[in-house]
Amino acid sequence: MVSICQADEGMYPLSSIKNINLQKAGMKLTQEELYNPNGVSLIDAIVRLGGCTGSFVSADGLIITNHHCAFGSVAAISDTVNDYIKKGYLAKSKNQESPAQGLTVKITVGYIDVSNDVLEEANKMSDAASRLNMIKIRMEEIVEVEKAKNPNLTYEISEMFAGKTYVLFKYQIIKDVRIVYVPQRNIGEYGGEKDNWEWPRHSGDFAFVRAYVAPDGSPAAYNKNNVPFKPSRYLKVNPQGIQENDFVFILGYPGRTFRNQPSQFYQYHAKYQLPFITNIYDWKIAKMEELGKNNYDLAIKYSSQIKSLANTTKNYKGKLQGFNRVPLIQEKQKEEQDLQKYILSSPELSSNYGTLLNDIQKVYDVKFKNAELFMWLSQLFNSTGIVKSAHTINNFTQEMKITYQLKWYDVFNSTAKMLKKQVSESYGMFVPDFDKAFIAKMLMDAYKNKNLSQVFVALNIPQRNDYSDELMMAYFERYAQKLVDQSSLKNPHQIFAMLDNKPESVFKIKDDLTSFVKKLSKLYNEQELLRQKQDAELNLLLAQLVEVKMLKNNAAFIPDANATLRFTYGYVRGYWPNDGIYNKPFTTLTGLIEKADNTEYILPEQYRQYENGKEFEGLAHKGLNDIPVDFLYNLDTTGGNSGSPVMNDKGELVGVNFDRAYTATINDYAWNENYSRSVAVDIRYVLWVTKKVAGADFLLKEMGI
Repeated sequence: MVSICQADEGMYPLSSIKNINLQKAGMKLTQEELYNPNGVSLIDAIVRLGGCTGSFVSADGLIITNHHCAFGSVAAISDTVNDYIKKGYLAKSKNQESPAQGLTVKITVGYIDVSNDVLEEANKMSDAASRLNMIKIRMEEIVEVEKAKNPNLTYEISEMFAGKTYVLFKYQIIKDVRIVYVPQRNIGEYGGEKDNWEWPRHSGDFAFVRAYVAPDGSPAAYNKNNVPFKPSRYLKVNPQGIQENDFVFILGYPGRTFRNQPSQFYQYHAKYQLPFITNIYDWKIAKMEELGKNNYDLAIKYSSQIKSLANTTKNYKGKLQGFNRVPLIQEKQKEEQDLQKYILSSPELSSNYGTLLNDIQKVYDVKFKNAELFMWLSQLFNSTGIVKSAHTINNFTQEMKITYQLKWYDVFNSTAKMLKKQVSESYGMFVPDFDKAFIAKMLMDAYKNKNLSQVFVALNIPQRNDYSDELMMAYFERYAQKLVDQSSLKNPHQIFAMLDNKPESVFKIKDDLTSFVKKLSKLYNEQELLRQKQDAELNLLLAQLVEVKMLKNNAAFIPDANATLRFTYGYVRGYWPNDGIYNKPFTTLTGLIEKADNTEYILPEQYRQYENGKEFEGLAHKGLNDIPVDFLYNLDTTGGNSGSPVMNDKGELVGVNFDRAYTATINDYAWNENYSRSVAVDIRYVLWVTKKVAGADFLLKEMGI
């Protein structure tokens, strides 16, 4: 145990680890043991797994991650006969391990700063759009050159600071991932949505998958002859776990944070994006649950989608609460006022940056004006299978006509496969009753919002202010029903047959739905072009903002998270989320059993025999004399850190990160010791469930337990 210290805010990139005094903080590993760019180190055990993180825990490519990270893959192999979502999935031998659809493993093998190469030509351009386009071109060119050098690796350039810093990352990609053990749902997400983003938690949010490669060690798609991948490093599992105030750290792939954005970005999220998406997602969840209530096949189809939507909408509500409780926007504005004073203090600074903050404001004034229209159109075209398919076909037609003009039919057959793939993905989410209800809901939302009047102008639908909401909703429901029911696009098989046999006939379909989509696509594409112009302007302006901030502070600062490998550290610690309430850092098996009911807290049957608490298998927390289930710590995490290994001062696995407390959803904008707490499933509970509930002792043996 170490003395109580303050953690540092920061999701540190690999290049910044050397600047942290980790031994003072409590780390027992050396810098080289943690990260060695010229040899094997701890980071070689960390992988990006789909949109999550995972870590190798055996020499045979066994990976531990979160239950919710493997949930979609389990849903994909589930049906009414084999409901692996409900009862869990366990492969008792490698031959029984099932392909994890949608999951790939990405391992970071190196990086190099390529900012100068990316920006050399771009910085010569005065036009913002041309500059951004040149940046994209150079990034593609650099990646192609690197691919030619080593085709066995994947290369990606990540923007670390907008318009300023670019890093080329080298990755090894493993395509064959298989499900090993995913606990049943009432373990993996015990407490359901009621407990999501909350504390105390009792969720066994963990899962095991395995990485496979071709016999020669090269990446390969699923094949029965593939063999388990042999990682250069895997984590040692520590069944003794950790105690309160112990030093812990995480290596993982956090998705996005926004701490280096201007105050207007925060305003955009707080006023427009967060409330709009929350409203839409809540409606979607309710409608999907309603449609799946008496249709179990549809309930399974929707299960993964509902889980994702619910996770996002509760996260956004937490962020909105955070904006109301913490004056982040005002703090950003004060910071910018101080920055402007600094700029005006010097003629040289005034010449270079004098109008910078005002120029940023001008861009956001236009974004604010169009925010609701852009988000409305985005949701309409990305939430319904039939509208998205019609939009895809319409855009494809327009692009082909523009690119190839009168000769576009001659080249169409060579691109028809790509179109079919895009349309097929859209139809994957097509449920007629949902699409009709969603179209009606969106039109009603537009009718009630004066800022969306352009929708009705585009559709030539008069806004009848003399009609009641009930009458208008009934009208929109009839309108949406006609759009879907009378459209040729309602039959995916017919459209696929056209694309296979006479693909050009798809573009001759003319009905009310295609007309509806064509009119709104024009409006949406106009908004997209405007959006691209704004992005180009901000790319240049934010690069200048970073420059002047560095000058003012006489120091570099940490780039926002961007799905690249990051390091964060801190301590196991409780906190005071609200006045008069203290949250202890551990929950227990006893508490889990006490929580049980017949709604959200459905206790697995096997647990009843352990209610006397005597079969702890040497995995009990010594101070609590109980199996610890989940624990809290003050590390800096965000989405993408799901599945990240929580490690002790020796780099041993003691937990698996899966969530943040409700007050910490605001972390994406700012970290704070008072309210930023992340949540992990304790490795002792992982081992206990794997042994006592699943009876998978062979997995413990494989991990050296």
